[in-house]
Amino acid sequence: MKRPMRDARRVTAETARKITGISTPLGGVQWSDPGPSQRELVRRFIVALEDRRVLYNPMWLEIRSQVESSIHEIRAACTKTLQQLGEHDFAVVPVRAIREACRRFHDDSNLDFRFFDLRDRYHHDATPGFFVALGAFRATVGHQVAALAAHYDLAIDGDLASVIPQLDQGRD
Repeated sequence: MKRPMRDARRVTAETARKITGISTPLGGVQWSDPGPSQRELVRRFIVALEDRRVLYNPMWLEIRSQVESSIHEIRAACTKTLQQLGEHDFAVVPVRAIREACRRFHDDSNLDFRFFDLRDRYHHDATPGFFVALGAFRATVGHQVAALAAHYDLAIDGDLASVIPQLDQGRD
């Protein structure tokens, strides 16, 4: 014979977050849905980043207009995530840093490197300033994604893992 109350004894953290009060003598529970947890919000944000080629595509395949559009969409995803997080949540600082890196990319991608210009060689509108800004953007995002993944115990797979800094374990 199955024990129907056996599973009811186990209360997960997700369930406990939803309980807002307990009634007396005859029992009862007040229940509300507070929305997704911090971990779930960060997981959704990282899933959105996984689909952004701008973070891991080889530099010579990048097209400036597509890069700028993709970074603009990442910035919008940052803002959306920040609106859903609490002001003191751990994820606020890394997500803000990624959003700031998006703004910085748009500012720095037009820097002039007058002694180093390969536009004629590659026949597209990307300048050395564009590539320097893109590299800085990828480095910032990689560090922040690593911090989020470590704090919320999230696995980063696929191409997005290529922007995460690697620990140098073979160093002597």
